[in-house]
Amino acid sequence: MKRLVILLAFTACQLFAMAQKELHIGPLFEGKIVPHDQMVETRVRGRSLSKYGLTYFHSLRFEPSTKEEKAIKKLLKEDMAERASQNYRCYTDDDKGLYQVFMQLPAVNGKNRMLCYKQRYDSVLVIYMEGPEASFNTLEKMSNK
Repeated sequence: MKRLVILLAFTACQLFAMAQKELHIGPLFEGKIVPHDQMVETRVRGRSLSKYGLTYFHSLRFEPSTKEEKAIKKLLKEDMAERASQNYRCYTDDDKGLYQVFMQLPAVNGKNRMLCYKQRYDSVLVIYMEGPEASFNTLEKMSNK
């Protein structure tokens, strides 16, 4: 029984990782652009997300170098280019040093998926979330727009 639970947990982790790998920005979540030890990473599953209508939440917070920032923005723009313009929103406020992108991704297994990139001056927050109610509104509420 214990082996079965471990196997199911491992399989679930692989499925969540695969969902992010299909994105150009996926390597960021794997620590291939900014090392994991330079990021604050949060992963949440389960009941605590049900009030938002989500089943999975994964965020990264970090301060990228100029080289890392350029690489991340290039990948983000590639992800945006693959989506119709109504599937993403981009905000820029130079006075506040803010650059923000909300992106709706294709649903997988009936779960909506969203990606948020938020940069304020040197600090970056990237959020990936999925669930039946994952939407622009949910992302905006959770990212404290």
